[in-house]
Amino acid sequence: MGWVAIRAKIKTKLDGLVTATLGCVFNGEQYKQGMDIPAYPAAEIVRMQSEPEFFTNREDIQGYVFAVNLYYPLTGDDWDTVEIAMDSVVDAVMQAFLDDASLTGSVDGRIQPMVMSAASHTWNGKLHRRDQIILKCNKITAMAG
Repeated sequence: MGWVAIRAKIKTKLDGLVTATLGCVFNGEQYKQGMDIPAYPAAEIVRMQSEPEFFTNREDIQGYVFAVNLYYPLTGDDWDTVEIAMDSVVDAVMQAFLDDASLTGSVDGRIQPMVMSAASHTWNGKLHRRDQIILKCNKITAMAG
């Protein structure tokens, strides 16, 4: 199981949060200067990196890292209100992955979610708050030889 299968599991997990927590989920990075977000908060799944780690002399751990970017619009005087609202969104997304730490058996061990610092970001000329959750998903693979 690699990028495509793990991404599909992450997308399914986020789709399960649409309506109750999320407004929409984008499966991949979007063109931020030419499209509007249809509903908020919006989530975007982005592939980050892959890194092998030595496990034993017969196996290694392949880490597949994804970012889940969460977006919410800012009007200029509502930063504190948006931050508090986004705390509950981040909590719900994190809990979804903690409740299914193996992505229904797709990864070995536990998925490792980590919340990154929030930042402001421009999407189609409008200022947004972006919260980011990094998901490290490990798979144990047999080494050649």
